[in-house]
Amino acid sequence: MTFLGGASEVGGSSTLLKVAGRYLLIDGGMRPAARDGQSRIPELSLLAATPPEALLITHAHIDHTGALPLIASIYPHIPIYVTESTRVLTEILLRDAVRIMKQEGLHPDGETPLYNKDQVDALLSRMRPIGFRQSFTPIASAPEIRVHYLPAGHILGAGILYFDTPEGSLLHTGDISVTDQRSIQGLDLSSLPHADIMICEGTYGNRNHSNRRKEERTFAEAVQQTLMRNGRVLCPAFAVGRAQEIVLILKSYRSSGLIPPVPIYLDGMVRSVCLAYQHQIHDLHPNVQRYIKNARRPLFVDPDLHIFAVRSQERAALIASKQPAIIISSSGMLSGGASPLYAATIAKREQDALLLTGYQDEESPGAALLHARRGHPVQIGSQTVQLACKVEKYNLAGHADSKQISQVVTKVAPHVLILVHGAPDALAALEQRFRDLRVEIPVVGSKLTFVQPSSRHFSPSPQEQAVVPSADDASSLDMPVLTAQTSAPAIISLWMLAKKLGPLRFWSVVELGQAYYGVAYRPSLRPVIEQLFKYDTSAYFKRSRIGSQSIYQPCETVMGRSLISDEEILAIQLAAPLSPPGPSATNPCAGAVAIVQGQKNSVPYLALILSSTYNSRIHMVTDSWKAAPRSLSLLQLLPDVQRYEWLGLPDETIQVRLKQWRQALNQVWVDLFSWWRRCHAQSFSFASLCQDLNLCLEDERLAWGLELLLHGSLLFRRDGETWLPLAEERVYRDAGFAQHLRLLDAGKDSAVLVNNRSGWLTGRSNWRLFEVRWHELETATAQPAQIRASSIHLID
Repeated sequence: MTFLGGASEVGGSSTLLKVAGRYLLIDGGMRPAARDGQSRIPELSLLAATPPEALLITHAHIDHTGALPLIASIYPHIPIYVTESTRVLTEILLRDAVRIMKQEGLHPDGETPLYNKDQVDALLSRMRPIGFRQSFTPIASAPEIRVHYLPAGHILGAGILYFDTPEGSLLHTGDISVTDQRSIQGLDLSSLPHADIMICEGTYGNRNHSNRRKEERTFAEAVQQTLMRNGRVLCPAFAVGRAQEIVLILKSYRSSGLIPPVPIYLDGMVRSVCLAYQHQIHDLHPNVQRYIKNARRPLFVDPDLHIFAVRSQERAALIASKQPAIIISSSGMLSGGASPLYAATIAKREQDALLLTGYQDEESPGAALLHARRGHPVQIGSQTVQLACKVEKYNLAGHADSKQISQVVTKVAPHVLILVHGAPDALAALEQRFRDLRVEIPVVGSKLTFVQPSSRHFSPSPQEQAVVPSADDASSLDMPVLTAQTSAPAIISLWMLAKKLGPLRFWSVVELGQAYYGVAYRPSLRPVIEQLFKYDTSAYFKRSRIGSQSIYQPCETVMGRSLISDEEILAIQLAAPLSPPGPSATNPCAGAVAIVQGQKNSVPYLALILSSTYNSRIHMVTDSWKAAPRSLSLLQLLPDVQRYEWLGLPDETIQVRLKQWRQALNQVWVDLFSWWRRCHAQSFSFASLCQDLNLCLEDERLAWGLELLLHGSLLFRRDGETWLPLAEERVYRDAGFAQHLRLLDAGKDSAVLVNNRSGWLTGRSNWRLFEVRWHELETATAQPAQIRASSIHLID
């Protein structure tokens, strides 16, 4: 293991793991509160000699993801794995980071931005979402290395990484929390496997938390006291995790009557993160899920309950207002975002309060405020003000404390414990709890080597187990590879399941997917279900919304039916795939060559898939379109052609190669008329066409696919993935088509006349063109000509 960051410090987390001769990088964070002279990013130079082959992300916080766009641009070919909710939150955080860096770069002494919007887009398009407790292979060519994500209880989507390898097992906690929070459940100790080596966080390794509910009550009482003296409350909060907790705490104590119903304002990145939390309902605490389904109200921003999202044009008026209110804004350390703008005004009023609820780096403005005395000057943002307001800190931590970490380590029972993600004094104190273990406390740049054979392997419980390969390695597993048609359920199957299992409630897309696929469900199947609801499904489901998320209630009757038998449900479940689909039209793998088409009957293009599907979009580059995430609906055919070696090339180079390839494919002889005649009015798919014509060569499959999309509608009627030949009378009605078919019937070596020049057919033809060799050209080097069928006359 090589520790690039996050060792004996909090920030810049990144660890390179070498196992079985392969290299995996865990996290790539930024140091949000970097000291003078300290780099904001991990020591990426340590990767030069041993570049990673895959990147795995534990959770979305910027100290674990802030350098990812830079790392992804340096290693553009490696797969990137996240949980579904982590992907959603990472997008919000990184886009905000780009905005902040751009603003800082405008200052005379500002730093050059580490990356830009395009690099963030490229990173996001390459992320592959993985479900909790589902096994996957991060490196396609190393199936012996398998990984699971286990819920970490820290923030939405946070995961523990468990590695099962030939050299032993390893558990990397990322950031963990054992105590239940209001928005998500805490880490389930009983679910933890044994591991030979454990890398564990130690943020609060030198302290124990007070009782969570008592701390919440104390916080609520401080809010109440401030409001009772007509003051304002500012809660600087980490946008991800802590802000949502504060909102739910305030709502709870307001409903009980302890806190008066003054307006609550959400500002900064808190607004978009709250929306994302609500959209990922399936990862929230069961109590919150029940609230959303039963109350049918927004979870966070709810004007009817006087909870408002602050727009940028409203901020100045709110800062100037002296009316009692509660403001929740990022950042939690007052190091940026909107919170310093509010704090500069609130700090000057004695009746106001500034309540901190999260970790404060010793160099942060938040820590400086905690140490400051009333009446003394303090620096907040760019302003120096006299501190008059109350400043308090409440422990609503999303990290495990010393005692809880001890419980986690005891359950995992490692041979070696490596403590990271903590100040040196916190990690040193934590080390004293484990005198019977070998404990390592690395620093940035440390390299640790272990030789620990083990026969212990972890498997999820039967109800949790599901094999989830990476997009590239489905063929390496002993499992069926399913096509898009067999993996997508029929809408009536979803209605029957929902009608039988929960006829009166609303269902999310994720819940419908879980009901249909069972243990085989994984996040990348979500777009398959979402695609069904893009069409009119009102005959089967009533659509409603909770925040930004669509939910669906099964209709009372469908086609006169209202009762569903257990036998019918069993039949649906038996028909559902027993394992997730491999590469297909809904899940093409990175490196696959595809044929795409913008509109029906428009020119098709040759494309290289740059990443797997996410939210019904896929990152691709074509011979005519620049690299960008595009709608999955554009993808028409997958001819079983791959160019994995191109993934490491610049997008512009790939596009040039696709153009050259397309020009070469235009020279391949493909005659759809011959296939139309051979079909004998029988339907076919592109796969069956390739099989029947024995198209073994890649160029042949691509050329036929391009021609089928370009001219196929003139000879065939398409219904999804199926093509049906048009009737003979309709085809022969076209004089040009009839002439083409007559020439095909005549066959190779038939004598022809073209403008009084004689020759014979070579047997090669394509759309409206035939190859003709002239009689007067007898030399071996003579080139035949391509002649339009309408200009060719058969000689009897």
